[in-house]
Amino acid sequence: MKILLPYRLGDGRNIGTSCSKFLIVPLVLLGSILLLLSVSSNSENRAKAEQESVRRNKKGQQIFKAFYDCVEPKLSPFRGNNDKFWLSFVNETLKCDNLKEYESFNILPVANKDEIKYFIPPNKEVPMTMVTLGIGHDVDAEKTLKQVLPKTEFFGADPTSKINKDLYEKDLGGKYFEYAVGGQNGIQEAFVLIDGAYSNRNVLNIEADLFLRDEVQKQKVDILWMDIEGHEFPVLEMLHRGGAFDNKGVKICQINTEIHKDLDNGVTGEQNMFHEFVWKLLEDGRYVMVKPFLVYFYKDFIRTTLINVHDKECTDLYIK
Repeated sequence: MKILLPYRLGDGRNIGTSCSKFLIVPLVLLGSILLLLSVSSNSENRAKAEQESVRRNKKGQQIFKAFYDCVEPKLSPFRGNNDKFWLSFVNETLKCDNLKEYESFNILPVANKDEIKYFIPPNKEVPMTMVTLGIGHDVDAEKTLKQVLPKTEFFGADPTSKINKDLYEKDLGGKYFEYAVGGQNGIQEAFVLIDGAYSNRNVLNIEADLFLRDEVQKQKVDILWMDIEGHEFPVLEMLHRGGAFDNKGVKICQINTEIHKDLDNGVTGEQNMFHEFVWKLLEDGRYVMVKPFLVYFYKDFIRTTLINVHDKECTDLYIK
């Protein structure tokens, strides 16, 4: 005879508890395995990224060595002679503009109304910072840059707000600052464009290192375009190792600059300052100078592009 035992309410709960215990152990093990795999994968990705960063940085060192080995012997005969150095710089460095090592980055031209500027696009789509020192009633190149690099923030400074403010803020969508940026703070004389002509005016000046750190509030500037009518020399000095930019923790990756002389702007000794800047740049091992161009206008000046091939934040961005 089949005997049916009475059902006790606690039995089901005990069975469920036992089953839960059996399920928890494999679930914990599975979770641990998945976590270990994820950590391992992340570690491998970080290691690969670091290896790639080191590779690009080493390639940057090779680029500088190639630049130095080509340019230094060509400029050495003119060392100590400021006039000949100025007149010979473009032709001599232009001979080094097609080095094989430069194939590691892609230099592209972009046009303003009266000049060509150059930039290197990043290897991937990332937020970038672009700064214009000296707007000069022209943002055509910046607008083209914005189309190519839509994630770029734009910051522009010019001591005269008329035309420049609307161009930079309304046409470009950037942020405008009414400063003459250079090597001094306070009210100083500057050579500025007003109503289609240049003249000396007393305007508000700010040091470039303070401007980038405190006004722009960026520690890394990806692209800097500078046309500040002779006041570029103190800014260029800030680029050297141990200079003002290093002291403020500011890195600049690419620079287009005009280098002037003989302007009626209170600045003297420009050829000597340029001579000293180039030789110190070669000692620093940080920037290469490409795309030199000598402009003969009512005063002659040099245009050139500087590329930071030393700092990892820069080389990671644009060296292949």
